[in-house]
Amino acid sequence: MIAALIGFAAIANAIVVNKMILRELPLIFFVGLRAFLAGSILFLYARRVTHRFSREYLRVDIGSLLIVAVLTTLVPALLKAYAMKNMLVSKAALIGSIDPFVTALVAYLWFDERLTRRKWMGVFLVFLGVLSSCFYHSGIEQSLHAFLFFSLPELAAFGSVALGRLGWMSAQRLLKQERYSPIELNAVTMIISGLIGLTVAAFLEDGHSYQALTSWPLWGKIGYSVLVGNIFGFTTYGYALKRYSANFATLLGFSTPIFVTIFGWLLLSEAVPATIAVSGVLISLGVLIFYREELRV
Repeated sequence: MIAALIGFAAIANAIVVNKMILRELPLIFFVGLRAFLAGSILFLYARRVTHRFSREYLRVDIGSLLIVAVLTTLVPALLKAYAMKNMLVSKAALIGSIDPFVTALVAYLWFDERLTRRKWMGVFLVFLGVLSSCFYHSGIEQSLHAFLFFSLPELAAFGSVALGRLGWMSAQRLLKQERYSPIELNAVTMIISGLIGLTVAAFLEDGHSYQALTSWPLWGKIGYSVLVGNIFGFTTYGYALKRYSANFATLLGFSTPIFVTIFGWLLLSEAVPATIAVSGVLISLGVLIFYREELRV
C-alpha cells in the first residue's frame, strides 16, 4: 500500500507541475504535446513488448478510436487544464475526485446496479462537499463567472469528469473486443488526441509563445509531467488494481487531492481557504462511508 501511495503522491506532484507549465505555454499546445509524447513512448514500449499492433484493426476501428481519443484524452484534458489554470489546484483536484461517484450513479441509472443506503449517504456527502467548494472563488474565477454561483473553470472541471466517463465507457467496449491491451489503447488514443491538439493549437494559439520551449528547465518540467503524470500514473493505478480490489484501488486514489493540496501549498504558495478545507472534510467523510467495507481489506 505504501508503494501505491507514493505513486499517487508522484501523480499529485505532476499535476502541480502541470499548472506551473501552463504559466509558460499555451493551453492547447501543452495538452497536445504532452499527450503525443506520452502516447509515443507507450506505443514504442507496447510494440517492443507485445508485437500485437495490427494496421487492419486500426483501419477498422479508426472511428471508434477517434471518439475514444476525443472523449478521454483530448477534450477532458483541455477542460481540466483550463480549470487548473484558472482556479486553485486543490479545488480542481477536489472536483476531479467525483469521477468514481459519477460512475456509480451512471451504473445505477443505466445498468440498474444497486446502491445501499450507506453508499447513497456517501454519494450525497461527496457531492455536497464538491458543491460547497464552488462557493469560494479566487479573483480570476470571479472574472469568469458563468451563472448562479458557478464559474467557467468550475463548469470546465465538471465537464471534464462527465465527458471522461463517457469516453471510458466507449474505451471499455473496445477493450472487450480484445484487439488492444489497455496500454496499446492508451498509446493510440494519446497519439491521436495529441496530433489533433497540436493541429488545433497551430491555428488558434499564438506561435510566439512557443519561444518558451527554448528553456531547458521547462523541458524538464514537461518530461516530468509526461513520465510521471501520464506514464507512471497509468502504471501505478494498474499496480493498485492488480494488488488490490478495484474499489480499494479507487479509495487509495483519493489520496491524490490531499497530496495536490500539500504540493500546491509548497510549490505554488496556494493557501487553502476554509471553504475548500471544509469541502475536503465532507468529501473524505463521504468516501469513507461509501467504501467502508473496503477499509476492512
